Amino acid sequence: MLTILSNKDDWRIFPTELAKRSKDSEDSIYRELKKLEKFGYVRTYKKSLGRGKGVTAFRFCADRKISDEMFEQLKKQLDKELVN
Repeated sequence: MLTILSNKDDWRIFPTELAKRSKDSEDSIYRELKKLEKFGYVRTYKKSLGRGKGVTAFRFCADRKISDEMFEQLKKQLDKELVN
């Protein structure tokens, strides 16, 4: 969590990148992210790249639980940034 929060605000959370920065395996990172998500500190927004182009995951992380209202605001802000 500290590694995630110590990066710039626009840094995207990639488990592969986190694994490179630590002694933990990528599977371990995924498990820990799932735990943080279960408790509300990480929220994942899966966004379509267009028909037949797949889906990408955007993860939001905070030192406080991310409420549904805050999650909706974060998704709207991201959608605006992706359009530009």
